[in-house]
Amino acid sequence: MAFDVLVINANPLLNLVHSGRFSVGSVNRVGTMPMTAEGKGVNVARVLARHGHSVALTGFAGGHSGAWLRELIRADGIAEHCVATAAPLRVGFMATASDLNHPTTVFPHGFSVTADECRALLGTVEQLAGSVRLVIASGSVPDPAAESLYAELLELCSRCGLPCWLDSYGAAMRRALEGPVAPSLAKPNRQEHQPGYRWERVEELHITDGAGVISVESRGEGRWRITPPSIRQINPIGSGDCYLAGLAHGWLQGWAPERRLRYAAAAGSANASRPEVATIRPEDVETLLPEVAVESLPIR
Repeated sequence: MAFDVLVINANPLLNLVHSGRFSVGSVNRVGTMPMTAEGKGVNVARVLARHGHSVALTGFAGGHSGAWLRELIRADGIAEHCVATAAPLRVGFMATASDLNHPTTVFPHGFSVTADECRALLGTVEQLAGSVRLVIASGSVPDPAAESLYAELLELCSRCGLPCWLDSYGAAMRRALEGPVAPSLAKPNRQEHQPGYRWERVEELHITDGAGVISVESRGEGRWRITPPSIRQINPIGSGDCYLAGLAHGWLQGWAPERRLRYAAAAGSANASRPEVATIRPEDVETLLPEVAVESLPIR
């Protein structure tokens, strides 16, 4: 089967979600607490699937929690190709409420992975590479043993002639930027855009800033400043992932840069205006398109 996009989420998350207020230090009895599949790449994949794209996803997912994650991914219409690990997948908790401007979240940094499991993940990508148009690696790595994973992934995609976008941070991102092949697109936020990292090697760089102005520079295409719509923010988690999914949607559609950027910014804002993470559809994005300002800047 051919896919529009292959998404790699090395460090996904099962999230137990409570939508509503709760009291710290007391027993809180609630109606339901759904378990959701999350992680930056999972969020990107879900939004792209909701935009009608054929999406495959791989990453690490071990134990009973990993099996549950894979079931939820498949229920979202995503082709699941996760690699089982000896260590179970991480599980977190999130509480959101319409009268709060940021949710309460608790989750582990990651879980253990081995060198053999990293090689298995790269092997899965290689098997799928001939049937995809775009590769997106999104999120952190779960263990220091996987710090070279993205650098190796970029080399693999280069050998296969595939563009690879990367949205990560920390040591794994630094090693990717210092490796033989740079990502064709990267999307750090202001905090992740660390000095000393070799950002100049990236062909297209997007620097997001929460609900603030987004800076974009693309070699050969131009520079832009994007001002997202003014919205009532409910839950900003996953908004950067929705921005990236919006970019990928526009790229797959063959849109011109300014149209892609406008759609991406509207997608990020649409996500932040609702309590659920990365569940937006095209109609949620389209209503905000007229409120996005895209300013072309002189090329340096």
